[in-house]
Amino acid sequence: MADRKKAIYQADAIRLLEDGRQHRLRLWKMSTGEILTYATATCIGGHKRRRTHRVRLAPSGQIREFRDIMLFEIDGKTIYL
Repeated sequence: MADRKKAIYQADAIRLLEDGRQHRLRLWKMSTGEILTYATATCIGGHKRRRTHRVRLAPSGQIREFRDIMLFEIDGKTIYL
């Protein structure tokens, strides 16, 4: 069987992100368009109106915030609208 990536709706991906566990995230950086990979990110909060989320990166403890629309992959699953 061919190695196929799974796809997931954005709303389902956000619910998965907010479960409190570590996830592997891939997203675009808005200012440059480069692809960022957060290998062990844990969601620590979000803002529904601004459509943003904050994650803590496990190795360093740094906190990063991103717009939900910039997230295109979670745990190897492609996100679509």
